[in-house]
Amino acid sequence: MATRLLYGILLLCLLACGSGNRLSNRYTFEDKTVFDLIERLNKNSQDKQAADMLPAAYEAALEKRKEIITANKNSGSLGDRWMEIAKEREVLLQMYQAIKASPAASQALPAIKDPSAAIASAKEKAATEYYNQGLSALNYNNRQYAQQAYDYFSKANNAVPGFKDVNNLLREAQEKGQIRVVVNPVRYDRYGFNYWGFSNDWLQQQMVRDLNARAFQHVRFFTDWEASGQHIRADRVVDLNFTSIFIGQLSSNNYTIQRSAQIQTGSTKSNPPKPVYTTVYATVYVSRRILQSNASLECRIYDWATGRNILYDNFPDNYVWQQERATYKGDQRALTPADRALINNRFDDRPPSRNQIADRLIRNCYNLLLNRIQSGVSF
Repeated sequence: MATRLLYGILLLCLLACGSGNRLSNRYTFEDKTVFDLIERLNKNSQDKQAADMLPAAYEAALEKRKEIITANKNSGSLGDRWMEIAKEREVLLQMYQAIKASPAASQALPAIKDPSAAIASAKEKAATEYYNQGLSALNYNNRQYAQQAYDYFSKANNAVPGFKDVNNLLREAQEKGQIRVVVNPVRYDRYGFNYWGFSNDWLQQQMVRDLNARAFQHVRFFTDWEASGQHIRADRVVDLNFTSIFIGQLSSNNYTIQRSAQIQTGSTKSNPPKPVYTTVYATVYVSRRILQSNASLECRIYDWATGRNILYDNFPDNYVWQQERATYKGDQRALTPADRALINNRFDDRPPSRNQIADRLIRNCYNLLLNRIQSGVSF
């Protein structure tokens, strides 16, 4: 019983009953018939009807698969057609493994062929066609075709890892097809970065790291000093300019709020008694400290050769820090919960420092820009 259960679990892993089976959408009616018969034999190895039907069902599945493979050979693009054939043969491999894992099915089909070698052959043919297309594209010796060559060599390497000298050709195609983007030093309004409390221009370096980490296809980002040191000629240029950074001064203002409330102070002597209300009053005196600041980052990304703008826009941010406390005169029963919170509040928190505000504004503006680049800029 335990052995049958084991076979059943293995078969379930191989069949299309789970979302993890990437080949299940390729199953034909004939394939499903074979898998159903194998499952019947795993549940009952003495199922003579299933055992008798399995050889013919398997042959029908093979014939159907041959028709699909022949159609793929005569259609589809170079390389891709052989990868499709490999996947079709992987269905046969699943079938082969399911039969070999089942003693009863193996007895009914004792001499079936392992398709592993045919799968490897199809992938080899795919890699060859991808490789040759890559060589042809690389011979044009320009960026656009080098990018196409890189894609072909990547496909060849995926089909057969390390195929011929594909790793060297990938590096060559990447070098020839790469768009080099140079990020210039940031201009911080009328002052330098040290005026705002920064020890270095972290934003320029951060942008280069962030954009490289996002893996734009065929694009590599450099700081201006990296490009100079490596003798790299820019294809695209990024200029960052804070057209304004305003750090406000801490200011104070006062205002008053008049409160009133109906409070029950007794009851009438009637039967039944009725509540008697009295109006109570209070004046709330609020003191507020407020600090308002803002900044705006201008970004221009353009093509070095033509000057054509790829992006030219502003990314603003506002920051308001405030704190309030209050006192009151009058009847405390007229106060609201919000009034009581202000009365119990104290000016315990110090306002952020000038460089803390500048850092916050700059990061917020930069994050807006980064999201824009990630969502809508094509280099």
